Amino acid sequence: MSTVALVHREKSQTKLTFFIVFGLLTVFVTYMKNRGFFDPTSETAQHYEPALGFLLVHGFFGALALLLGAFQLSNRLRARYLGVHRALGYMYIVSVFISVPFAIIVAIKIDTPSLVAASAAQSFGWVASTLIALYCVRNGNIVQHRRWMIQGYFFAMVFTAVRLIIPIPPIAALGVTGIEIVAWSTIVLAAFLPTILLDWRTITKPPAIKQTMATALSAE
Repeated sequence: MSTVALVHREKSQTKLTFFIVFGLLTVFVTYMKNRGFFDPTSETAQHYEPALGFLLVHGFFGALALLLGAFQLSNRLRARYLGVHRALGYMYIVSVFISVPFAIIVAIKIDTPSLVAASAAQSFGWVASTLIALYCVRNGNIVQHRRWMIQGYFFAMVFTAVRLIIPIPPIAALGVTGIEIVAWSTIVLAAFLPTILLDWRTITKPPAIKQTMATALSAE
């Protein structure tokens, strides 16, 4: 097996491991956060009761989008089953577009104004990234399509990240303020962290020819 093939295999295995761990964490935090959901007398059920119908729609399609998004980022699936990749891609887009508006409605009904704004910001980032990814693939720009799909998925991952961080004792002790801080912080990270990760080699690799500011400006 060639060195290139080994590298691709290692990357594929790393990605698979990441999504398995992320999936298990998502299931775990969802259960822990909503374990009293089906008990009408529980604090959790009473908190969500004003938005219950909207929450169920948002939750179903949001979970579907998280699952389908992981498959969409699989190089192996795309290479071997392009038709399946495309079909799942359109299902992912539909799931995002249904989940997002219901998320904002749920936030309006049960959350603080700051968390409503955070939900709107996250939703905008997710939808905008997904639309740009769709535009790119429709125009044959596969590289940018993949980058924007990754960007959008980071906004989706905020769901899990927030629920992992909030129970940390110093943050939990802050109450609603802690939730707002975590929500906004993870959304900001989702907005620019993918670019850093995707361009890390380019950022850290020394240029073949070092430029001064004057030569860089003259080249433009």
